[in-house]
Amino acid sequence: MNIDFNEIPAEGELWGQFAQDFMCNLGFNIHSQLFKTSDDGYDFCVVEQVPCKFNHVPFKWLVSCRHKSPTRLAVKESEEADAIERIIRNKADGFIGFYSTSAVAALLLHLDSLRTNGNIKEYKIIDSKFIESYLTKPGFDLIASRYFPNFALGRQSIHIYQDKYLPISCEHCRKDLLETLYTNNNHGVVVRLRLRKTDPDSPDTITKVYFACKGACDEQLQSKYCHNTSQSTASWISISDLVIPSAFLEHIVVLLNQIGRNGIIYEQEALEKEEYLCRALAQRTLRPAAQGELLRTKKMLLNDKNDK
Repeated sequence: MNIDFNEIPAEGELWGQFAQDFMCNLGFNIHSQLFKTSDDGYDFCVVEQVPCKFNHVPFKWLVSCRHKSPTRLAVKESEEADAIERIIRNKADGFIGFYSTSAVAALLLHLDSLRTNGNIKEYKIIDSKFIESYLTKPGFDLIASRYFPNFALGRQSIHIYQDKYLPISCEHCRKDLLETLYTNNNHGVVVRLRLRKTDPDSPDTITKVYFACKGACDEQLQSKYCHNTSQSTASWISISDLVIPSAFLEHIVVLLNQIGRNGIIYEQEALEKEEYLCRALAQRTLRPAAQGELLRTKKMLLNDKNDK
């Protein structure tokens, strides 16, 4: 699902405010507030800490905000003709173009020459493709919903509940099927391999649970794991279905019934994979937790560990 950058109005400083929030999320520190340029653009400065052998050295960037998505035109060299003057005026080390479209080749050549001649230490263009690739990553959901509500409405954001993000990786190609859930080429599945017993009084055993891209990756993994095809059967469910809240709940209920009432046996590794799946899916299906709830959950988990 593509982002419509026109959700941010062309007029005003909202694009600049979005740029500031985006850069903060990337780990930069805001060094100055937005200020208007002579051609009605907006600039601000950010600082990052560059690691050296014994310390960290601050590196100051001038960020030039250009919102040209309504015109669909790339940013021209003439629009950043005074870039060096703005960099010097703000005592910056480098230049970042934060654009809702892209930069023309002449502008890139101009910035490259500034770097080659020592006028700036570095430059970076953050264009529409770069921005879009990050807004679909974990941790950017609040920014996406704030500035692109229509985009956020069509997707379930990822909320990190524990100390780190839990990916659902294809066991063959390692692609993160949860992060890329809403891209056009994502068809992730959860596969369960069940060993059916010949004795009707003996319960079946779930021998393997794995995640895969539907098609070639899954076929490779089936050939790897399905040795006894006469007794082993596979079942598939799409990850895109499992992030539907009602389907997620039903998945947990069915899992409990299988183990409890139906007596299906899970091999330890397969059961651990089911547990991991539930935790990972919760990042897209549950509402975002308030700070107090997160602290309470961590306390409960700590108490559980101490009781064991």
